[in-house]
Amino acid sequence: MKDNVQQEKGNKWVTRISYAIGAFGNDWFYAVLSTYFIMFVTSHLFGKGDNAMILYITNIIALLRIVELFIDPIIGNAIDRTKTRWGKFKPWIFGGGMVSSIALAVLFTNMGGLNRTHPFIYLAIFAVLYISMDIFIHSKIQVFGQKCLH
Repeated sequence: MKDNVQQEKGNKWVTRISYAIGAFGNDWFYAVLSTYFIMFVTSHLFGKGDNAMILYITNIIALLRIVELFIDPIIGNAIDRTKTRWGKFKPWIFGGGMVSSIALAVLFTNMGGLNRTHPFIYLAIFAVLYISMDIFIHSKIQVFGQKCLH
């Protein structure tokens, strides 16, 4: 009986520390995205004279923020219906972390010069990568929020 109580206290601390580390990582992710991404687009990806491409990128981001409003309830519903041997939340945390990290790393590249050779293909790939990254980031945020409620 005493061992179970000690084990529950230990699990509670592990959960709290894990949540804190996850929240820190998520905040760091958003800080990188919001601080450095627009600087990367305006100074490294598209130089002077490519104002139209910068306009397209910012419009894509704004449009995807609106689309995200409609996608978030679908993500929350999918998370609620998840039943795996690892539990409801762990696959979303792991998958969300992996996909969003890879997508962010690719977004900070010129995709092999595609931004110069085929700019509209670059924009299409950018839109798909950005919305995928955003969906998986929000799945992690929703999981963290639901774990706090439980």
